[in-house]
Amino acid sequence: MAKKKKTTVLGTMVTIVVIAAVLWMKYNEVRDSQARDGELRDKNVSIPTPLEPSPKSAPADRSKAPEHSNSKTNDEPPLRSVSLSSNRFEIWNNCTLIDRRGNDGDSFHIRTPQGSKEIRLYFVDAPESAARTYGNGDTNHQRIAQQGAAMGGLNQHETTQVGVAAKAFTKKLLKGKKFTVATTGESVYRSHRKYAFVVVDWKGQPRYLHELLVAYGLGRIHTKPMTLPDNTSATRQKQHLYQLEKFAKQNRYGAWGVE
Repeated sequence: MAKKKKTTVLGTMVTIVVIAAVLWMKYNEVRDSQARDGELRDKNVSIPTPLEPSPKSAPADRSKAPEHSNSKTNDEPPLRSVSLSSNRFEIWNNCTLIDRRGNDGDSFHIRTPQGSKEIRLYFVDAPESAARTYGNGDTNHQRIAQQGAAMGGLNQHETTQVGVAAKAFTKKLLKGKKFTVATTGESVYRSHRKYAFVVVDWKGQPRYLHELLVAYGLGRIHTKPMTLPDNTSATRQKQHLYQLEKFAKQNRYGAWGVE
């Protein structure tokens, strides 16, 4: 009887160990997948965003701290009012996000009245959300290095973590909501993707997504410029984006507040 009981207990323990091992393998598999897809945030890398508390004082030894770290900071960036008055653009209202693995902070799949599309934002380049090696041996490491250098001298891990934050920021603004897209139909490097402006609801006001990414340190001013849908020139808009970048630096948002 005692021997039978001992065998039963041993069998139960083995079953528990096997189940625990399977669960651990599944957990690591999910984490590895998230890391590959650029969705795993490393909490050891502090990246202040408007959806998180933002420190107002900068460490003295950070090279990317603003020149006048004791200057008064502003709570709200000088975002441009949105007017879709130009007949040069096709306007897609009531668009929704299609949640796909390939989505990023500045490039994502959407559902429009004309069907499913993949769009790329004008003016802004959000960092890569993961370091990748492709089947032909190429990597995105050089691009990440360029992005990190442009956003205050970040290393590869810090840069991709900003990319993860940008991806999450965009997803939070778009998922489950309706937004507006303005596009001329211009293709991105002859691909199926289309350059576009995206207008989102930000604190009750329509705002450009590319401006928000720059204003909160989640994208560099880079890639294709374009005249705005209110006929503001691309040159003037780029100057405006530099003011938004200055706001991000002063308030140490995103890449400019990495610790």
